[in-house]
Amino acid sequence: MTELAAHGIEVTLPAGWEGRVFKRPLAGEVGATAADGAPAAPGETTNAVVHVATIPLPVGTADFASGAVEDLGGDDVLIVLFEYDAGSATQPLFDARGLPTSLGPDDFNPNVLQRAIRGQAGVQRFFHDQGRAFCLYVVLGAFANRQRLVPLVNQVLATMTIGPVAATGAPPTTGTTGPPTSSTEVPTTEAPTTRAPSTQPPTTTSIP
Repeated sequence: MTELAAHGIEVTLPAGWEGRVFKRPLAGEVGATAADGAPAAPGETTNAVVHVATIPLPVGTADFASGAVEDLGGDDVLIVLFEYDAGSATQPLFDARGLPTSLGPDDFNPNVLQRAIRGQAGVQRFFHDQGRAFCLYVVLGAFANRQRLVPLVNQVLATMTIGPVAATGAPPTTGTTGPPTSSTEVPTTEAPTTRAPSTQPPTTTSIP
């Protein structure tokens, strides 16, 4: 098992999983590692991102896992925890309190994907915890295998903890063989862009 801890977030990965907790540098800053990605645009803020998966995470994996979900096989899962600016924590979208740790097979839908890939399914949950605002985004490599895969997701989520904002200064840790970089991509029904993350709730996309 591998324990990751950075930016006030901790998670324990089962054997065979890979993961990373990171945060892109602000404009003019240098990341703790090259894998933190390019600095944000001037005036743009950055926050913590967590990627954990049953596959190696490719270099260049974006915030919401574009660049990695394409590699998911039918027995694979990928979990993203994306943090928004703390001021969003009081907005209605983030009314739910606490990290969801008990997802059900029926929570997953082939139409709830940031990038629609035939056969896959996803779920998104917005919530606040410790004064921080987050989106939990989970992708299953095969909707047909959801009864078997969702317990694996919940096993990892049960180990994840979120600390207060004051605990977010630690350098990132990684359990990946190929640490990803990041972008400001966010779930939406529109084509992915590099705009700052929106706090508008996503709708569904159609499977091609």
